[in-house]
Amino acid sequence: MATMESPSAWARKPLVSVIVVSHQSAQQIVACLASVREHPCRDGQEVIVVDNASTDGTGALISRQFPDVRLVVSPRRRGFAANCNAGARLANGRTLLFLNPDTQVTRGAIDGLVKTLEEDPAIAVVAPRLVYPDGSEQPSARRFPTPMTTLVRRSPLRWLMRNSVWERRHLMLDRREHHTRGHQPVDVDWVLGAAIAIPADIYGRLGGMDAGYRLYCEDIDFCWRAWTSGYRVVQASSTTMVHDLAELTRHRFATRASVWHLRSMARFVLRHGVPRPAIARPKSELAYQGSDAVGQT
Repeated sequence: MATMESPSAWARKPLVSVIVVSHQSAQQIVACLASVREHPCRDGQEVIVVDNASTDGTGALISRQFPDVRLVVSPRRRGFAANCNAGARLANGRTLLFLNPDTQVTRGAIDGLVKTLEEDPAIAVVAPRLVYPDGSEQPSARRFPTPMTTLVRRSPLRWLMRNSVWERRHLMLDRREHHTRGHQPVDVDWVLGAAIAIPADIYGRLGGMDAGYRLYCEDIDFCWRAWTSGYRVVQASSTTMVHDLAELTRHRFATRASVWHLRSMARFVLRHGVPRPAIARPKSELAYQGSDAVGQT
């Protein structure tokens, strides 16, 4: 029989559960977890690391240097989405903050994301602005993919059409001023899953990440489902985190990761099709709607 928790028990719950999925992350995880410890949520947090069968000593390193972290070691490799869901099932926080091990939290960033969620219960996903370690802007808020953008970005055409109109619109570079100006959250189609905060109840209501994705596109899929379920996906313009993005599938074409990326994109199209959900088109973008492929990017 289910039992109801008392208000005092609910108050003792950490406000935020930070969930990090690691794999062969010994060289990055220390900086990530150290930043979470240095800049915690002021109203309480817990940290959960789901290690995806690493063989480089990641688990031992975490146990030794971060004994307060709840470490879960998977005996076999699983997909990223499945590991995110495993961490979420263990979480006690009202907000789930998913971080990649190559991210670093900055002062006030966690509190900023929580504040954004608390101000509007219609927000299902909020992400910070991401920057590279040198401080330069990282395009992390994007439009939903189209056949043209997929072709441009995931085929040899990308070397010929780098910085094309299709790529710029996919990366929302045509609206960069909206993402760097002011303090209000900006509606976007989807955000990189490297650093995203989601209310725990909404995460469960949407069924969590789709474990059918081994790697890549699970963030696109979740944001799509959020929009089509009546929620918002936003980027908090005034909140920043560091992301040391490797971009393996951008620098090398014929890799295992590239194959996973294409398979994930095929799964996404089979599940959702290619038209962009009308609800994900903020009024400020109405002028961009058109009959050509660029207008749908």
